[in-house]
Amino acid sequence: MRACYCALLSLVAVTGVGCLSSRGGPLDSDSGSDSEASSEASTGPGLTTTGDPDLTTTSSGEDLSSGGAGPACGDGTQDPGEACDDGDANAEAAPCTPDCTVNVCGDGYPLAGVEDCDDGQANADDAACTSACKLASCGDGLVFTGGEACDDGKNDGSYGSCAPDCSALGPHCGDAILDPEEACDSDDPSCIGCTVATSCLKIHEADPNLQSGPRMIFPIGPDMPLAVYCDMTSDGGGYTFLKVDIDSELNDLPYPAKKAESTCAMFGMQLLVPRSPDHLAVAHMIAVGDNVPPVGGGQKPSGSDYLQILGIYPKQSSKSCLGNALNPATCPQWAPSDGGPWFVSDVVKNPAEPDPDGACLGCSLLYTWNPDASVKNYKSLPNPGGSSLRFMCDVGDKLP
Repeated sequence: MRACYCALLSLVAVTGVGCLSSRGGPLDSDSGSDSEASSEASTGPGLTTTGDPDLTTTSSGEDLSSGGAGPACGDGTQDPGEACDDGDANAEAAPCTPDCTVNVCGDGYPLAGVEDCDDGQANADDAACTSACKLASCGDGLVFTGGEACDDGKNDGSYGSCAPDCSALGPHCGDAILDPEEACDSDDPSCIGCTVATSCLKIHEADPNLQSGPRMIFPIGPDMPLAVYCDMTSDGGGYTFLKVDIDSELNDLPYPAKKAESTCAMFGMQLLVPRSPDHLAVAHMIAVGDNVPPVGGGQKPSGSDYLQILGIYPKQSSKSCLGNALNPATCPQWAPSDGGPWFVSDVVKNPAEPDPDGACLGCSLLYTWNPDASVKNYKSLPNPGGSSLRFMCDVGDKLP
C-alpha cells in the first residue's frame, strides 16, 4: 500500500510534487514511472534542484546561481571598479575609505596622521582647512579670511611684512607714513609705489587717465622736486617740459645750446628735442603760455624765445642739408645728442640754411616761430652757434 505524505502545501506549490514514494522519489499516478519523476526533481545532501534551470538553492536558501554572494566593497578583495579594499580596515580616516577609494586630500575624509583636516570642496588657501589639508595657522603664509589680516610667512613686523600675530600689516607702502625705505608715501600722482616719479612718462604709465597739466617730478631724487608741465596726450602721452630762464643779471652770456645742455643735465634732463609734429605743437603752446613757473632765477613766465635753441646738432662741420626741410628724412646729417627721432619742419623755410659757411661741428641753430607753432626762420651762427637765456628741458624718455 502506498502512502502519500504531503507535509507542506507550500512545497507542493513550489515543486509541483504532491507525494513522495517510499524510495524518496515523487509519486506521479499519471506517469506510473519513477524514472520519469526523477527527471523532474532530485534530492541530495543539502541540495535541492528543480526542473526550473533559473533556480538553484542550498537547503539554507542561499542562491548559488551566480556562485554565491557577489563581490562587495569591504570584503577585503579589490574587485574591478575598486581602487582599494582593506576589508574591515576600510574607514573614513584610513588609507582606504568606506567606499573603497584611496584617501586623498579633497575627498572629505581626513587621513589620520597625514591630513589635519579635509573639508572636501570647501578646502581653500583662505579657508580654515587649506588646499593642502592643513589647518590654517598664523605663519603658514596663507591669509585665513576668518581671522588673519596678513600672513607672509615671515611675520616679524618689519617693513613690508606682517605683525607676529597676523593681526595687521607691518609698516608698508600706502600707509601714508614716510618710512626710511620710502622716497614718498602719499596719493600724489608723482608718488608711484612709494618711489618718486622721474618723468611725466612714469606718471602717465602709472595712471593713464591723468590729464595734462603741471606736475612735480624728481629726476635727481626725492630731495629735488621740479615743477614741470606734463603732456598726457600727444603721441600717447608722457612728454615732460621744464622751463628755464637764466637770470639776466648774472650776465652769463652767451648761452648756446651746448651750455643749455649742461644746465638741463643739472636737473637730470636734456635740452628739448621736438620728436614729432604733435610734440612740437605742444612745446610751442607751453612756451607761449603761462602754465608752469621757470627755474634758473629768471621770472618771465612765457614767450616763444623758450624755443630759440633746441638740442639738434650737425654731425659734420661742412655744409649739409642746405635748403632741406629740418627732419631726419630730408636732413640725416643733423640729429639730437641722444640719436633719437626729431622734427622741426617738413617745409624749407630758409634755402641758405641750416649749415652755411662758418658753422661748426656741434653748433646749433637759432629759431624763430610763427603763432601757429610752425618755424618762421632758422639760421646757424659761427661758434658757439645760436644762444638764448631761455629754453626748455625734457627727460627724453618719451618717444613717438
